[in-house]
Amino acid sequence: MLLLCSLALAEDVVLEVETWNVGLAHGFVDHAAPRAPEIWAAVEGSEADLVCLQEVWNEEDREAAVETLAASHPHTHLTENEQLKASKSPACRIGDLFGEDRFVSCLTDSCGGLEGDALTDCIIDECEPILAELKTEKPECAKALMAQVGKSAPAALWTVVRPIRKAGVFSYGGSDGLVVASRVPLEETGVLDFTDLSTLNRRRALYADVKTGDVTTRVYCMHLTADLDGVAPYPGDFESWNAENLAQIERLLEHAGAFEGPTVLMGDFNCSIEDTDAGIHGESAASCQAVLDAGWSDPILELDQCTYCASNSLIEDDAHDVLLDHAFVKGWATTDDSRRYDGSVPLEGLGDVSLSDHYGYGVSLIPIPPPPPPEPEAPEPEEVIEEGEPQLYDAVE
Repeated sequence: MLLLCSLALAEDVVLEVETWNVGLAHGFVDHAAPRAPEIWAAVEGSEADLVCLQEVWNEEDREAAVETLAASHPHTHLTENEQLKASKSPACRIGDLFGEDRFVSCLTDSCGGLEGDALTDCIIDECEPILAELKTEKPECAKALMAQVGKSAPAALWTVVRPIRKAGVFSYGGSDGLVVASRVPLEETGVLDFTDLSTLNRRRALYADVKTGDVTTRVYCMHLTADLDGVAPYPGDFESWNAENLAQIERLLEHAGAFEGPTVLMGDFNCSIEDTDAGIHGESAASCQAVLDAGWSDPILELDQCTYCASNSLIEDDAHDVLLDHAFVKGWATTDDSRRYDGSVPLEGLGDVSLSDHYGYGVSLIPIPPPPPPEPEAPEPEEVIEEGEPQLYDAVE
C-alpha cells in the first residue's frame, strides 16, 4: 500500500470507495429476508462516495436497495435480470432424474419436505456424488438443475422437466447480483460481460467513470466465480471453478488496462492469497496474483484480516479464513482503509446475527503527487589556460 499521508493533507482525499458482498442469496445464505433491511440501513449510513454491492440477487432486493439508498447514494448503476435458457426443452429427461441412484430419488429419500436453506444443505450433504455423475452424463441437465437454488423441490423439478418451456441455466433469474450506489454522479457507465465464462451464476463487471475535481476515475464492480469444490461439481466449459475464475480475471485485466486514467477494481473476486502468519488460506490464488502481476496494488493485504471468516455467525465453524474481497488500485495512492460491515444485529427469534457472510472493505483514494522535475545538469566548466603557461605543443617541440 502506498501511504502518502505525509505528502497529502486531509482535503486531498478525493474519493472513498467500499465493496461489500451482502449475502442476500435466498435459499443459500441463512436469514436473507430478515437481514435485508439491516443491510440497507448500514449502507445508508456509510460515508463512502461509491459502494459496490454484490449478491443482491432478487428483483425485490434490488428495488429495495435503490429505493432505500435514494437519499444517501442517489446515483445507481445496475442491470435488468435476464435469464439464459437451455438449448433444448426439457433440459432433463425423466430417466435422468428418477430411478435407482438418480438425483430425484436421493432428493425425495433424503431431503423430502425440506425447503430453502435446509434443502440446499441436504442436497450438498447427501446427493453431491449423484449430482457429480449427472454432470458427467448430462451436463446441460446438471447446469439447469443447479440453477434452481432457493426453489422448493417440486418447483425446481418442474422447471427442468417441463417439455414446453426451456429452463434457465443461471440461478436467481439470470441476475448478476450487482448494484453500484454513489453519492457523486456517474459519468459514463458500462457492463463487461462474462456470461460466456459463467456457470451457475451470471457473472459481469459493472463500471462507471467518476469525476472528482479534475480527475476522472474508472471504478469496476464485480463478483467472480466461486470455488465450489466440495460443495458442487463443476459442470462448465473449463477444467474447474478456479480456471473459470481466472478466465474472467484475464478478460477484466484486458478491458481495464485499456483505460488510461486512475482505475479501481473492486468486489468479491473469490480469490485469496495464502498468508500463514495471518491465518488466511489460499483460494484461486493464481487469479489474485495475476492482478498483482499486472501492476495493481491491493492495500487490504496489509490489514492481515479475512473478509470471509469462520468467526462469522453465517458461516460453518469448520470453514477457513479467506480474503476474498478486494479493491485493486492503479493510479491512486490509498489511505484510511479498513474492514467494514463486520458487526452483527439482533434478529427476532435468532439472536445476534452477522449482517452478511462476508465483511466489507473500504479505502480512501488520494492523488499521487507528480514526481519533481529533474534538476538541470550543470554545464561542464571550460578549461582556462593562463597566459604564458606552457602549451602541449611547446612541450613536444
